[in-house]
Amino acid sequence: MSAIAVVDVGSNSIKVAIVDDQDRRELGRLTESVRLQQDINPGDPLSLEAQAAAAAIGRLLDFARTKGATRFTVLGTSAVRECSNRQVFAETVRAVTGVPLTIVSGEVEARLAGSGVRTDPAYKAYANIMAFDLGGGSLEVTAIRGQHYVLARSFPLGSVRMTNGYLRGGAGVIDELDQTSIRTHLMGVLQTIIPANAAENFLIIGAGGAFAAVALHLEAMGEPPVGGRLPVLRIRELRDRMCALDLDARRKIPGIPADRADIMPAALITLCVLADLTGAESFHLSHYGVRHGMVELLLGPSGEHLLT
Repeated sequence: MSAIAVVDVGSNSIKVAIVDDQDRRELGRLTESVRLQQDINPGDPLSLEAQAAAAAIGRLLDFARTKGATRFTVLGTSAVRECSNRQVFAETVRAVTGVPLTIVSGEVEARLAGSGVRTDPAYKAYANIMAFDLGGGSLEVTAIRGQHYVLARSFPLGSVRMTNGYLRGGAGVIDELDQTSIRTHLMGVLQTIIPANAAENFLIIGAGGAFAAVALHLEAMGEPPVGGRLPVLRIRELRDRMCALDLDARRKIPGIPADRADIMPAALITLCVLADLTGAESFHLSHYGVRHGMVELLLGPSGEHLLT
């Protein structure tokens, strides 16, 4: 058996997926929480966490080797491509891990995210999907009919970015004015991009840490998602609860990872806006994403169209 490993260096976390290169079965996945940037302003250098990020990448690659991986790819997405010292960071990653860092554009990231969700065994039977991959720095929006992309865009609307831009770091209670400021910004960017009532024509899928955190919370509350569905009603309830609390209190909410408590209000507001725009009553959770899309591209031929 041989396998391929892809590491996705995101703004809020670094993830690896290991996939058998014969049957494309996922052999393992692991995440390291390393927030590369606090503000994520284009042109800013990566923070001092960059060295820690390179070390985390090394640990994930070591984990992949224990699962049989012999081929490795490390991808830099939103935080890396926007920073002023990305070349220095790339050199650091290669020096620490021996693997080069490939920095992808926003559109390619969106296409990879959509292709990755398309490979999720839970959703292969669906012809039309619309996928939202929400990270710390960016939001990828992809719509696919069959194997054809009708939409693949990346927007600077990640939860870390929104938290620092509109919620002053997310430590305090989030009042209605702050919530409205985020909603207004999101609607202004997305309402002409996302087709109205898209849920009538597409299966609406959510990927990324915010969606996963909602699932963890529901499980902790004794309401594990049925068929991978995350009810929008429960997301709205969780948004209201988290916005009414300060950071210390949010960290005590069952199931919510403590290292995400600061950015979860912005993330949940974003999810609610996406539900409003699409008309979705629930999101279908997927743990597949950019990493799995890159595997498809590398193994081909089903992913060869992604970069064209």
